[in-house]
Amino acid sequence: MPTTKSGSDAFAADRIMPAVNVEEGIELIKAQLASASVLPQKIWETQFAMASEILTFMGRRMQAQAEFCARLGHCTEFGEAVGVQQDFARGVGGAYADEAGKLSTLARKTMDAWTGASAQYVSNLTALQKKAA
Repeated sequence: MPTTKSGSDAFAADRIMPAVNVEEGIELIKAQLASASVLPQKIWETQFAMASEILTFMGRRMQAQAEFCARLGHCTEFGEAVGVQQDFARGVGGAYADEAGKLSTLARKTMDAWTGASAQYVSNLTALQKKAA
């Protein structure tokens, strides 16, 4: 039959954190809370910049689609409708290529900002705060 340890050694001297460690623990928690206050702002800025660019692009594409439909509606011959569709298709490819470039640039700038902010933030931390981060 298995035996269980008594609960009397639950607070053995080797398991109790000395007072100095408690203070270090409190400092670690403070440092973690301080770093947490910086991150959400950067996260929101990044998300809003990307969302803004994507929504702006979607608006331009919807406008182009509306103009395409209007031009197509005015076509009186089949060949004219094919030409309108070809023009629209060429424009779509270019628009998406341009947008990919813009999003890539924005992502690179965002990463540079994150790297710079992180480096500056970490350089200002104490050794204890660096452990917390």
